[in-house]
Amino acid sequence: MAEFLWTFAVQEVLKKTVKLAAEQIGLAWGFEEELSKLKDSLLMAQAILRDVDRMKPDLDSLKLWVNNLEDIVFEADILLNELAYEDVRRKVEIEKDRMSRETLVVLPIVGTGGLGKTTLVKEVFHHDMIRKSFDTFIWVCVSDPFKINKILRAIMGSLNPTFGGSDEREVILRELQNLLSVKKYFLVLDDVWNEEHILWNELRACLLKINQNVGSAIVVTTRSDKVAEIMETNYRHHLRPLPDDHCWSLFEKCAFESDLPIIPNIIRGQLVKKFGGIPLVVKVLGGMVKSCKNDDELQSTLKNLVRIELPKEDLILSTIKLSVDRLPSSSLKQCFAYCSNFPPNYCFYKEALVQMWVAQGFIQLPNGSNITVEDIGARYFDILLSRSLFQDVVRDKRGKIKYCKMHDHIYEVACAISNDQSLRGDLVTDEESQGGVLSIRKRRRTVYYCENLSFDNQDMITNFIYLRVLIIHYGFITELPDTITKLKHLRYLDISKLYHLRTLKLGRDVKLPTKLRKLVNLRHLEFNLFRSHQSKQMPKHLSRMTQLQTLSGFLVGCDDGCKIEELGHLKDLKGKFSLLHLEQVKSKTEAMAANLVDKEKISDLYFEWSFEREDCGENDLNVLEGLQPHKSLQALRIHNFGGELLPNGIFVENLVELTLYRCKRCETLPMIGQLPKLEVLEIRELSGIKSIGDKFYRNYRESRTLFPKLKTFEILHMESLEEWEEVATISSCITFPHLESLAIRFCLKLTNIPDIFATYGQRLEADTINVRFFSSFQSPPKLRSLHIHNCTSLIKLPNWLEFYSSLEDLWIGDFFDDISPPNLQNMQNLSSLGIKNFPNLSEGLGGIHNLKTLVIKGPMLGYDWSRFIPFNLLEVLKLHETGTNSLTQLPQQLELLTGLRSLHIENFNDIESLPEWLGNITSLETLELCRCRNLKNLPSRKAMSNLTKLNRLRAYECSLLEVGEGTHVL
Repeated sequence: MAEFLWTFAVQEVLKKTVKLAAEQIGLAWGFEEELSKLKDSLLMAQAILRDVDRMKPDLDSLKLWVNNLEDIVFEADILLNELAYEDVRRKVEIEKDRMSRETLVVLPIVGTGGLGKTTLVKEVFHHDMIRKSFDTFIWVCVSDPFKINKILRAIMGSLNPTFGGSDEREVILRELQNLLSVKKYFLVLDDVWNEEHILWNELRACLLKINQNVGSAIVVTTRSDKVAEIMETNYRHHLRPLPDDHCWSLFEKCAFESDLPIIPNIIRGQLVKKFGGIPLVVKVLGGMVKSCKNDDELQSTLKNLVRIELPKEDLILSTIKLSVDRLPSSSLKQCFAYCSNFPPNYCFYKEALVQMWVAQGFIQLPNGSNITVEDIGARYFDILLSRSLFQDVVRDKRGKIKYCKMHDHIYEVACAISNDQSLRGDLVTDEESQGGVLSIRKRRRTVYYCENLSFDNQDMITNFIYLRVLIIHYGFITELPDTITKLKHLRYLDISKLYHLRTLKLGRDVKLPTKLRKLVNLRHLEFNLFRSHQSKQMPKHLSRMTQLQTLSGFLVGCDDGCKIEELGHLKDLKGKFSLLHLEQVKSKTEAMAANLVDKEKISDLYFEWSFEREDCGENDLNVLEGLQPHKSLQALRIHNFGGELLPNGIFVENLVELTLYRCKRCETLPMIGQLPKLEVLEIRELSGIKSIGDKFYRNYRESRTLFPKLKTFEILHMESLEEWEEVATISSCITFPHLESLAIRFCLKLTNIPDIFATYGQRLEADTINVRFFSSFQSPPKLRSLHIHNCTSLIKLPNWLEFYSSLEDLWIGDFFDDISPPNLQNMQNLSSLGIKNFPNLSEGLGGIHNLKTLVIKGPMLGYDWSRFIPFNLLEVLKLHETGTNSLTQLPQQLELLTGLRSLHIENFNDIESLPEWLGNITSLETLELCRCRNLKNLPSRKAMSNLTKLNRLRAYECSLLEVGEGTHVL
């Protein structure tokens, strides 16, 4: 009996294997029949073993058979265990996939080109409900090819336009995780053509890696149903053609705007049939009609459109070609076709495109013309736009066109008629197998590149020997080839979207060529020095470029070839020049090696030290002395100087402008009162200055005039300044005889403003007679603008203030509580006035008849509004209530402001309704209501209807206000 015990182990394995085989029959995909046969075989073997155990036959032959069976069953057991594991893994993946689909909702919108998919999605994208439901909104134009990294970079660029990091996917995903990991986003993928399932899954996996929170959504626009299929969504939206009546309404809007002519019904019906329900066709045909100059031309154009047969199978392209064919000149058609040099969905900036047209020589001036080629180019752009050959216009705040796009069907037509489309593919491949590529390059006059461009082959770019326009729009370009200088026909070079014809401007993240020193004939090199300059490094050995005349600046380094001594041999530098990282200069001798004292053509100098440094005072002083400029210098700006004293010698006699900024350890102002040409002086954030005294004016006893040419003087944010001393024995001097603008702001500890700004005649009377009897001047002052405010420790206004009859712009207020507002009776020339936080309105206010802008801020309940008589020329009025008890109605005197164009009312918390008489101010264009928390009602509809010029009504934090449709309430 014992010798048969070994069969039990085989039988146990058989039981398990048979059980697994039975379970796997419905679970293993693709080989159910094989599993069924395996199960039957195992069951038969199990029955034989039971018989063996019962009958106990001869052992030798049977044992051999059972041993073989054991091996087979063991392998079957392993196989079925692996199948079981695979089944569990697939179930987990299916569940994860199901969860991911719920995490990321995808909605495809499918429709033929020109049907309005993008327009529809834009409406959704900006809809209030969508805006309230998501945290972040992203729009990416995908087109073809479907490149994952390009899409991810576009998403990153939408969220952070300044992103200039790596091109590696993991780096981009890490940055996107930082921005989106906790946010619910709404992403539009516009114009998708990809029909490969694997690419879509790859992109979706990246998006899920960025953010696994439930609720984000993707809207996809596509012409292809198959594109929608691979996204495996429960729903997709098929866009239908536009109904006939909607088509006609759109045509009228595009062709006639609000001036609708009479069009016979028969022509109308025939036109509607030609539209085919496609909005793009409607807009293009409408643009053709819009160009008609009179009714006869209109009727002729409409009849021609009806007569022309447009094939239904190619309706859109045929319509566009017809519109292009009807353009009024061949040069305009050439300008249109030129747009084919750029990829689909390209943003055509108006000024840049016009400059490129000019660079290509497409535009010629007619004889005797008094306009420029740029003016003609701008007119060409407007014609193309009016004919709907451009779309998606973006304007600036003033309504000026910035840029627009071209519909992909219109782009197809531009490509079809372009004579220069042969090299739209691979611009950087140089294999001979491509046949005519090299010869095409020789003819190529425009190259645009927006992908990862490698210049490993330095000679490649020189193949474009007739190139006129070179544009490289790619965020990760870090190096430019030296061979670019061989393009002698180049007229337009654009790198990092800087449009400067014949001028090279490098973006903030662009690395200058390492072999720049070989360009020994280079005369002008400009780059953005001040944005992200901490990460920039100058190319080494600039001293060899002895022909340089224009150099934006120099970042001082500590390596050989990057030190300040490189500037010594650049004797022809001219114009504006900046020196940054001056803390890297270790001595006066090292600073003198820059030889600034001999660079007589430099007009403006900017010196900057890094802000946070310690124990730098003595070295900064030595370095600044070593940077002594040429005496012809006209403008000097010193930023973050760390010394206690500014050397007087650097303030040369020809200085016209001087700015001292954040020199926080300075304890004394330099002696500059006798600089004979100084016109602009700005002193800001010198927090170590506590007093301004005699030294500021230099040796005034030897001169009869101090600051003889100064026109603009600003002292700002001087947080420690307490005292501004009167100058002794000054009656024999003339001070600030040409001063036109004076600003003293945010000097919170300053207690007084001296009489140094008064004329000699004023001061003489102030010394002998009470200030109230000032009446005569030996010479009239020239001050036009005076701003004194936010000096909260000031105990009185200067004696001379009320006698500046030349003032045109006065902003004053936010002083010590007991200061009364100045008397304005002598200021008849004021056109702009701001009065802040005085206990009452100024006397003489009603006598200012030239006032155009008035700002009043203060506790208005106690104001005497009888002084507020009509100002015939007043255009802008801002009233800002600061008292705890405010007016319950607007002052009645405002009704008489018949020329008012803008009214701003702020913090009137006790006003519940605006008065009916507001409707009498028919000139009003802008009405702004800010923080009027109890305001409930505007004037009646009848009163508001009188304000026919009102185009802006804005309410901010007026939560109880009831307004009509179209009013902007925040």
